[in-house]
Amino acid sequence: MDDREFEKILASAEQLRLREKQAEPWTDRYSDMNSMEKSMLLDELFALRKADKEREAKLLEKLDRMTEQLMNLNESSQMQMKQNEELKQMIASRDILIEKLQKENAALKEQKKQDRKNLYGSKSQKISRKKKEEAPSHEENKDDFDGTSGPSSVSASDEDVLSQAPEKKEERPYRKGMSYRRMKADKSVCHDSDFSRLPKDAVIIKTFYKYSYQQISYILEHKYQVIRYKQSDGKIREGYFPKAGEPDYIDVVPGTHASADFLAHLAFNHFVLNVPYYREMYRLSDHKMSLSRMTLVNWLAKGVTTSKDAFSKSVGAAFTSALIEKLKDRAMVKDSIVNCDETWCKVKMNRHFLKKYVWCLVNKEQKIVIYCYEDGSRGRKVLKGILKDRQVKALQSDGYNVYMYIDKELVDTEHLCCLAHARAKFVYAYEQGDDPDAKYLIDCFGELYRLEDTYKLSGLSAQEITRCRHSLRTKEIIGRIRSKLDVLLSPTHPPRGELMDKAVNYLQIFWKQLFAYLNDGRYDIDNSIAERFIRPLAGERKNSLFFVGSRMANVSAAYHTLLSTCRMNGLSALEYLKKFFHEIVKGRKDYENLLPMTIGINTNKY
Repeated sequence: MDDREFEKILASAEQLRLREKQAEPWTDRYSDMNSMEKSMLLDELFALRKADKEREAKLLEKLDRMTEQLMNLNESSQMQMKQNEELKQMIASRDILIEKLQKENAALKEQKKQDRKNLYGSKSQKISRKKKEEAPSHEENKDDFDGTSGPSSVSASDEDVLSQAPEKKEERPYRKGMSYRRMKADKSVCHDSDFSRLPKDAVIIKTFYKYSYQQISYILEHKYQVIRYKQSDGKIREGYFPKAGEPDYIDVVPGTHASADFLAHLAFNHFVLNVPYYREMYRLSDHKMSLSRMTLVNWLAKGVTTSKDAFSKSVGAAFTSALIEKLKDRAMVKDSIVNCDETWCKVKMNRHFLKKYVWCLVNKEQKIVIYCYEDGSRGRKVLKGILKDRQVKALQSDGYNVYMYIDKELVDTEHLCCLAHARAKFVYAYEQGDDPDAKYLIDCFGELYRLEDTYKLSGLSAQEITRCRHSLRTKEIIGRIRSKLDVLLSPTHPPRGELMDKAVNYLQIFWKQLFAYLNDGRYDIDNSIAERFIRPLAGERKNSLFFVGSRMANVSAAYHTLLSTCRMNGLSALEYLKKFFHEIVKGRKDYENLLPMTIGINTNKY
């Protein structure tokens, strides 16, 4: 701004100031106009005003149209955004579906390989160098848990109907003119009573024979003459009074016609050799002995049952219940280590075939094996009933969810899981998909097993094994397994097959229980010992197909308890059964002295 312009501004300001001090008088601008001109001026002003209003109305109308168009555009934009969101969701759903289909495709391939191996392949878990196209070994007919809930969870009743087809009742032949088949033997020996040994006041009512069958190389029939007599007191009694050189007592198991040796052979054939009842009938028929299937069943049941009430109530092994309780007390003493497993069995009840379960408990240190059929249940109450308030140091099992009761409520009992189960899952995944991660973990598990074999072959004590298990070498192997597991669990890892997912989940969920064996040198790395003693039940299930009622399931559990405990102690199962039944015939009830380890039989493995 120059000086001239500045001076003009000052002059203007001075004029305004003077105008404010001295107001100008009002002057009429239209004083020189007449009324006609003023009217014309007003008409023009009104016309201009009207034109302005019309122009304003047009502008408002145009503004409304533009507003409506803008609103339409906004609505269209929102719809477009919504469509974009829906499209994004469809793309995400498509990706999830693609991933699911990929997993299902991998699972179908795995199942195809598995079916092929079940038909033609080996059941060994050893991996050959030249691995053929094989599938994993056939799964056992029991639920295999990986720690996740699903259709494999246990129901409250644990009774899954396998088949509900009613069995056809066999028509009985017309009885008129027909005779019943009687039990016969190749030879018969008669043991008469000495009448001279009767009391002087005895009055003979009648004489009759009791039959007992003994198997040697042939079936020998023993007839013991029993005298029923009445004494002066009016009471009727009966007794066997042997002559010189005759047996001192009637060798017959109560409730049967079988001698102790004969019943021992029947039990040995059925529960050790897995001979079904119908084959036993064929064998006996070669010895000219006709014996029905139900007779065999009842005789075996009577071998572990002395009370008729217990037998009629289907309690099962009533006689051996006290004996098995003695074994439980020995097996689950304070600070003991117990291996546990369970397997399914088929039980016929009310013309239906139900899926039930038998539990197996093994104490390797005490050399005791116990089988429990607790109404066929697989629930937690069974495990609680078995353990009760016994303070065991550790219990080793598989990954079945019921065993989580140990971790949650039994704080003084350490729970161990089976490392062989974890390894087997990765073996199955590797055999089906050639997954290098599975092979890597299998090799790591193999290193741990080789270390355990070295400890056993070296004859190390439990304390020395504990120190070795905490060595840097063992920690390094477990560290590699943990690192690989973290990589497999990362969200960026590509999708895996179904079996690989199960293996990874099992290893992650039961990590603490799988490697708890490192805490004590007495612990086993896996639960294989319980798995081995489950096999006799699997053999019986395969050959005999099912149990007729819970009674025979209890009977089977009682026999397997005695026989497997004999096996653990290196005793002859047949010799033990013979001596056991002989003691039953004599009426002994000192159960602590009738155990396989206390009955007094020389060690002789069968």
